[in-house]
Amino acid sequence: MKTIPYPRVPSRSRSSVVASEQTPQKTANASPIPKTVTDAPLLLRLAKTMTRWRIRGGNRLVGIFGQLGMLNVVAQYQLGRAVRFSVPLYRADTCWDKQDLEGYERRLIQSFCRLLQPLFDAVLFDCGADIGTFSALVCSQTSRVTRVIAFEPNPDVARFLKHNLSQLQIPSKAISKAVGCFKGTGRLEVPAYDSSDHARFLVPGEGPLEVVTIDSFDVRGGDVAIKIDVEGGELDVLRGAAETIASARKCVITVEANPRVAMRTKRDPVECLRFLQSLRPFGFLIAETEESPVLSFPVIKDGEKATRNVIAWTL
Repeated sequence: MKTIPYPRVPSRSRSSVVASEQTPQKTANASPIPKTVTDAPLLLRLAKTMTRWRIRGGNRLVGIFGQLGMLNVVAQYQLGRAVRFSVPLYRADTCWDKQDLEGYERRLIQSFCRLLQPLFDAVLFDCGADIGTFSALVCSQTSRVTRVIAFEPNPDVARFLKHNLSQLQIPSKAISKAVGCFKGTGRLEVPAYDSSDHARFLVPGEGPLEVVTIDSFDVRGGDVAIKIDVEGGELDVLRGAAETIASARKCVITVEANPRVAMRTKRDPVECLRFLQSLRPFGFLIAETEESPVLSFPVIKDGEKATRNVIAWTL
Protein backbone atom coordinates (compact mmCIF):
# COMPACT_ATOMS: atom_id res chain seq x y z
CA MET A 1 0.00 0.00 0.00
CA LYS A 2 1.11 3.48 -0.63
CA THR A 3 2.71 5.48 2.14
CA ILE A 4 3.21 9.21 2.55
CA PRO A 5 6.53 9.37 4.38
CA TYR A 6 8.13 12.62 5.40
CA PRO A 7 11.38 13.29 3.57
CA ARG A 8 14.83 13.09 5.10
CA VAL A 9 16.72 16.35 5.64
CA PRO A 10 20.49 16.32 5.00
CA SER A 11 22.87 17.38 7.73
CA ARG A 12 26.63 18.01 7.95
CA SER A 13 27.43 14.48 9.07
CA ARG A 14 26.76 11.56 6.75
CA SER A 15 26.55 9.21 9.73
CA SER A 16 23.76 11.27 11.26
CA VAL A 17 21.83 11.12 7.99
CA VAL A 18 22.14 7.34 7.86
CA ALA A 19 21.02 7.05 11.47
CA SER A 20 17.98 9.22 10.87
CA GLU A 21 16.97 7.20 7.80
CA GLN A 22 17.17 3.96 9.73
CA THR A 23 15.31 5.17 12.83
CA PRO A 24 13.40 8.38 12.00
CA GLN A 25 11.14 8.01 15.01
CA LYS A 26 14.04 8.25 17.48
CA THR A 27 14.82 11.92 17.92
CA ALA A 28 16.57 13.93 20.60
CA ASN A 29 13.30 15.46 21.71
CA ALA A 30 11.18 12.31 21.57
CA SER A 31 9.38 11.32 24.75
CA PRO A 32 8.92 7.65 25.72
CA ILE A 33 5.12 7.93 25.67
CA PRO A 34 3.89 10.28 22.92
CA LYS A 35 0.83 12.27 23.85
CA THR A 36 -2.44 11.96 21.95
CA VAL A 37 -3.90 14.98 20.17
CA THR A 38 -7.23 15.41 18.39
CA ASP A 39 -5.70 16.83 15.23
CA ALA A 40 -2.38 17.07 13.45
CA PRO A 41 -0.14 19.91 14.69
CA LEU A 42 -0.82 23.21 12.94
CA LEU A 43 2.68 23.39 11.43
CA LEU A 44 2.28 19.92 9.92
CA ARG A 45 -1.08 20.87 8.42
CA LEU A 46 0.42 24.02 6.93
CA ALA A 47 3.33 22.09 5.43
CA LYS A 48 0.97 19.49 3.99
CA THR A 49 -1.18 22.23 2.47
CA MET A 50 1.91 23.73 0.85
CA THR A 51 2.70 20.37 -0.72
CA ARG A 52 -0.84 19.89 -2.03
CA TRP A 53 -0.76 23.35 -3.58
CA ARG A 54 2.62 22.53 -5.13
CA ILE A 55 4.37 25.22 -3.10
CA ARG A 56 8.05 24.41 -2.76
CA GLY A 57 9.38 23.59 0.69
CA GLY A 58 6.37 21.79 2.17
CA ASN A 59 7.96 18.34 2.16
CA ARG A 60 11.21 19.73 3.50
CA LEU A 61 9.38 21.36 6.42
CA VAL A 62 7.68 18.08 7.29
CA GLY A 63 11.08 16.40 7.35
CA ILE A 64 12.52 19.09 9.61
CA PHE A 65 9.57 18.86 12.01
CA GLY A 66 10.02 15.10 12.22
CA GLN A 67 13.73 15.22 12.92
CA LEU A 68 13.29 17.89 15.57
CA GLY A 69 10.77 15.71 17.43
CA MET A 70 7.89 18.11 16.81
CA LEU A 71 5.81 15.22 15.45
CA ASN A 72 6.27 13.01 18.49
CA VAL A 73 2.51 12.73 18.98
CA VAL A 74 -0.34 10.38 18.14
CA ALA A 75 -3.16 12.07 16.25
CA GLN A 76 -6.67 10.72 16.77
CA TYR A 77 -8.95 11.41 13.81
CA GLN A 78 -12.72 11.03 13.60
CA LEU A 79 -13.96 9.10 10.57
CA GLY A 80 -17.49 8.21 9.50
CA ARG A 81 -19.81 5.84 11.37
CA ALA A 82 -18.28 6.89 14.72
CA VAL A 83 -14.91 5.33 13.87
CA ARG A 84 -11.93 6.91 15.63
CA PHE A 85 -8.47 6.24 14.25
CA SER A 86 -5.09 6.86 15.89
CA VAL A 87 -2.03 7.66 13.78
CA PRO A 88 1.56 7.83 15.12
CA LEU A 89 2.87 10.96 13.40
CA TYR A 90 6.43 10.30 14.57
CA ARG A 91 6.52 7.24 12.30
CA ALA A 92 7.64 8.20 8.80
CA ASP A 93 5.25 5.77 7.09
CA THR A 94 2.21 7.30 8.83
CA CYS A 95 3.02 11.00 9.11
CA TRP A 96 -0.49 11.95 8.01
CA ASP A 97 -2.89 14.79 8.59
CA LYS A 98 -6.59 14.00 8.32
CA GLN A 99 -6.69 14.78 4.61
CA ASP A 100 -3.91 12.26 4.01
CA LEU A 101 -5.85 9.64 5.94
CA GLU A 102 -9.14 10.28 4.16
CA GLY A 103 -7.36 10.17 0.79
CA TYR A 104 -5.50 6.93 1.53
CA GLU A 105 -6.13 4.53 -1.38
CA ARG A 106 -9.31 6.51 -2.05
CA ARG A 107 -10.30 4.79 -5.30
CA LEU A 108 -9.62 1.34 -3.88
CA ILE A 109 -11.69 2.02 -0.77
CA GLN A 110 -14.59 3.47 -2.77
CA SER A 111 -14.71 0.59 -5.26
CA PHE A 112 -14.24 -2.03 -2.55
CA CYS A 113 -17.12 -0.62 -0.48
CA ARG A 114 -19.34 -0.41 -3.57
CA LEU A 115 -18.71 -4.06 -4.38
CA LEU A 116 -19.47 -4.99 -0.77
CA GLN A 117 -23.07 -3.77 -1.09
CA PRO A 118 -24.55 -7.19 -2.04
CA LEU A 119 -22.87 -8.78 1.00
CA PHE A 120 -24.33 -9.15 4.50
CA ASP A 121 -22.51 -9.69 7.80
CA ALA A 122 -19.21 -10.04 5.99
CA VAL A 123 -15.99 -11.07 7.73
CA LEU A 124 -13.08 -8.91 6.58
CA PHE A 125 -9.63 -10.52 6.58
CA ASP A 126 -7.07 -7.70 6.46
CA CYS A 127 -3.75 -9.26 5.49
CA GLY A 128 -0.86 -6.85 5.92
CA ALA A 129 -2.91 -4.54 8.11
CA ASP A 130 -0.15 -2.26 9.46
CA ILE A 131 -1.99 0.08 11.89
CA GLY A 132 -5.42 -0.89 10.51
CA THR A 133 -5.95 1.91 7.99
CA PHE A 134 -7.77 -0.16 5.37
CA SER A 135 -10.11 -1.78 7.89
CA ALA A 136 -10.93 1.54 9.54
CA LEU A 137 -11.70 3.32 6.28
CA VAL A 138 -13.86 0.48 4.99
CA CYS A 139 -15.78 0.18 8.25
CA SER A 140 -16.25 3.96 8.34
CA GLN A 141 -17.97 3.84 4.94
CA THR A 142 -20.06 0.68 4.97
CA SER A 143 -22.07 -1.43 7.40
CA ARG A 144 -21.62 -4.61 5.37
CA VAL A 145 -18.57 -5.69 7.39
CA THR A 146 -19.52 -6.96 10.83
CA ARG A 147 -16.27 -8.62 11.90
CA VAL A 148 -12.59 -7.93 11.23
CA ILE A 149 -9.62 -10.30 11.51
CA ALA A 150 -6.40 -8.39 10.83
CA PHE A 151 -2.91 -9.83 10.39
CA GLU A 152 0.26 -7.79 10.88
CA PRO A 153 3.62 -9.43 11.66
CA ASN A 154 5.43 -6.16 12.48
CA PRO A 155 5.57 -5.98 16.32
CA ASP A 156 6.35 -2.25 16.24
CA VAL A 157 2.77 -1.40 15.21
CA ALA A 158 0.93 -4.09 17.15
CA ARG A 159 -0.44 -1.78 19.84
CA PHE A 160 -1.72 0.72 17.29
CA LEU A 161 -3.43 -1.99 15.26
CA LYS A 162 -5.06 -3.45 18.35
CA HIS A 163 -6.21 -0.03 19.56
CA ASN A 164 -7.58 1.05 16.19
CA LEU A 165 -9.51 -2.18 15.74
CA SER A 166 -11.05 -1.67 19.19
CA GLN A 167 -12.57 1.58 17.90
CA LEU A 168 -14.51 -0.04 15.04
CA GLN A 169 -17.71 -0.77 17.01
CA ILE A 170 -17.73 -4.36 15.69
CA PRO A 171 -15.96 -7.56 16.83
CA SER A 172 -12.34 -7.32 15.68
CA LYS A 173 -9.11 -9.18 16.33
CA ALA A 174 -5.50 -8.13 15.74
CA ILE A 175 -3.18 -11.07 15.08
CA SER A 176 0.59 -10.55 15.27
CA LYS A 177 1.37 -13.27 12.77
CA ALA A 178 2.15 -13.56 9.09
CA VAL A 179 -0.41 -15.14 6.78
CA GLY A 180 0.38 -17.48 3.92
CA CYS A 181 -0.36 -20.94 2.50
CA PHE A 182 1.05 -23.01 5.37
CA LYS A 183 1.25 -23.21 9.14
CA GLY A 184 4.79 -22.77 10.34
CA THR A 185 7.42 -20.13 10.86
CA GLY A 186 9.35 -17.55 8.89
CA ARG A 187 11.04 -14.18 9.02
CA LEU A 188 10.67 -10.76 7.45
CA GLU A 189 13.29 -9.43 5.06
CA VAL A 190 13.83 -5.95 3.62
CA PRO A 191 14.18 -5.52 -0.15
CA ALA A 192 17.08 -3.50 -1.54
CA TYR A 193 14.76 -0.94 -3.13
CA ASP A 194 12.75 0.09 -0.04
CA SER A 195 13.67 0.00 3.66
CA SER A 196 10.23 1.02 4.97
CA ASP A 197 8.08 -1.23 7.15
CA HIS A 198 5.57 -1.61 4.32
CA ALA A 199 8.09 -3.23 1.97
CA ARG A 200 9.19 -6.11 4.22
CA PHE A 201 8.24 -9.55 2.95
CA LEU A 202 7.89 -13.03 4.41
CA VAL A 203 10.59 -15.66 3.91
CA PRO A 204 9.36 -19.14 5.02
CA GLY A 205 11.60 -21.27 7.19
CA GLU A 206 13.32 -20.77 10.49
CA GLY A 207 12.47 -17.50 12.12
CA PRO A 208 10.62 -15.77 14.95
CA LEU A 209 7.33 -15.29 13.08
CA GLU A 210 4.41 -17.65 13.25
CA VAL A 211 2.69 -18.16 9.90
CA VAL A 212 -1.01 -19.09 9.64
CA THR A 213 -3.62 -19.49 6.91
CA ILE A 214 -7.02 -17.87 6.48
CA ASP A 215 -8.59 -21.34 6.14
CA SER A 216 -7.42 -22.18 9.67
CA PHE A 217 -9.99 -19.69 11.05
CA ASP A 218 -12.90 -21.85 9.86
CA VAL A 219 -15.01 -19.09 8.33
CA ARG A 220 -17.29 -21.05 6.02
CA GLY A 221 -20.54 -20.41 4.19
CA GLY A 222 -21.05 -16.71 4.90
CA ASP A 223 -19.91 -13.58 3.12
CA VAL A 224 -16.18 -12.83 3.11
CA ALA A 225 -14.00 -9.86 2.19
CA ILE A 226 -10.22 -10.16 1.91
CA LYS A 227 -7.56 -7.48 1.50
CA ILE A 228 -4.06 -8.75 0.69
CA ASP A 229 -1.02 -6.48 0.72
CA VAL A 230 1.87 -8.72 1.71
CA GLU A 231 4.63 -7.66 -0.69
CA GLY A 232 4.67 -10.57 -3.09
CA GLY A 233 3.00 -13.27 -1.01
CA GLU A 234 -0.52 -12.56 -2.29
CA LEU A 235 -0.86 -15.82 -4.22
CA ASP A 236 0.27 -17.82 -1.19
CA VAL A 237 -2.35 -16.09 0.97
CA LEU A 238 -5.04 -16.98 -1.59
CA ARG A 239 -3.90 -20.60 -1.68
CA GLY A 240 -4.20 -20.68 2.10
CA ALA A 241 -7.73 -19.28 1.81
CA ALA A 242 -9.02 -21.56 -0.96
CA GLU A 243 -11.63 -23.35 1.17
CA THR A 244 -12.86 -20.09 2.68
CA ILE A 245 -13.26 -18.50 -0.76
CA ALA A 246 -14.84 -21.55 -2.41
CA SER A 247 -17.41 -22.01 0.36
CA ALA A 248 -18.35 -18.33 0.81
CA ARG A 249 -21.82 -17.19 -0.22
CA LYS A 250 -20.29 -14.07 -1.75
CA CYS A 251 -16.72 -12.83 -1.73
CA VAL A 252 -14.84 -9.58 -2.48
CA ILE A 253 -11.03 -9.67 -2.61
CA THR A 254 -8.35 -7.10 -3.38
CA VAL A 255 -4.68 -7.76 -4.09
CA GLU A 256 -1.90 -5.25 -4.67
CA ALA A 257 -0.08 -5.09 -8.01
CA ASN A 258 3.32 -3.51 -7.32
CA PRO A 259 5.76 -3.47 -10.28
CA ARG A 260 8.88 -3.56 -8.07
CA VAL A 261 7.52 -6.51 -6.10
CA ALA A 262 6.58 -8.33 -9.30
CA MET A 263 10.11 -7.82 -10.60
CA ARG A 264 11.61 -9.20 -7.38
CA THR A 265 9.33 -12.25 -7.23
CA LYS A 266 9.15 -12.82 -11.01
CA ARG A 267 5.42 -13.23 -10.50
CA ASP A 268 2.72 -11.06 -12.06
CA PRO A 269 -0.51 -10.52 -10.08
CA VAL A 270 -2.47 -12.09 -12.95
CA GLU A 271 -1.51 -15.42 -11.35
CA CYS A 272 -3.69 -14.46 -8.37
CA LEU A 273 -6.62 -13.78 -10.67
CA ARG A 274 -6.17 -17.06 -12.53
CA PHE A 275 -6.10 -18.93 -9.23
CA LEU A 276 -9.32 -17.26 -8.08
CA GLN A 277 -11.00 -18.08 -11.39
CA SER A 278 -10.04 -21.72 -10.89
CA LEU A 279 -12.05 -21.75 -7.65
CA ARG A 280 -15.25 -20.12 -8.91
CA PRO A 281 -16.38 -17.37 -11.36
CA PHE A 282 -15.09 -13.89 -10.54
CA GLY A 283 -15.23 -10.43 -12.05
CA PHE A 284 -12.10 -8.29 -11.95
CA LEU A 285 -11.43 -4.56 -11.83
CA ILE A 286 -8.33 -2.40 -11.47
CA ALA A 287 -9.45 0.16 -8.90
CA GLU A 288 -7.32 3.07 -10.08
CA THR A 289 -8.19 2.83 -13.79
CA GLU A 290 -11.51 0.93 -13.73
CA GLU A 291 -10.10 -1.36 -16.41
CA SER A 292 -11.00 -5.04 -16.49
CA PRO A 293 -7.79 -7.08 -16.70
CA VAL A 294 -7.59 -9.86 -19.27
CA LEU A 295 -6.35 -13.09 -17.72
CA SER A 296 -4.27 -14.01 -20.76
CA PHE A 297 -2.03 -10.96 -20.24
CA PRO A 298 0.01 -9.62 -17.30
CA VAL A 299 -1.70 -7.10 -15.05
CA ILE A 300 1.50 -5.02 -14.91
CA LYS A 301 2.35 -3.62 -18.34
CA ASP A 302 5.92 -3.18 -19.60
CA GLY A 303 7.45 -0.03 -18.16
CA GLU A 304 4.65 0.55 -15.68
CA LYS A 305 5.83 2.00 -12.37
CA ALA A 306 2.63 2.87 -10.50
CA THR A 307 1.25 0.46 -7.92
CA ARG A 308 -2.32 -0.64 -8.62
CA ASN A 309 -4.94 -2.63 -6.74
CA VAL A 310 -7.04 -5.34 -8.38
CA ILE A 311 -10.46 -6.14 -6.96
CA ALA A 312 -12.19 -9.48 -7.53
CA TRP A 313 -15.81 -10.25 -6.71
CA THR A 314 -17.88 -13.40 -7.07
CA LEU A 315 -20.37 -13.50 -9.92
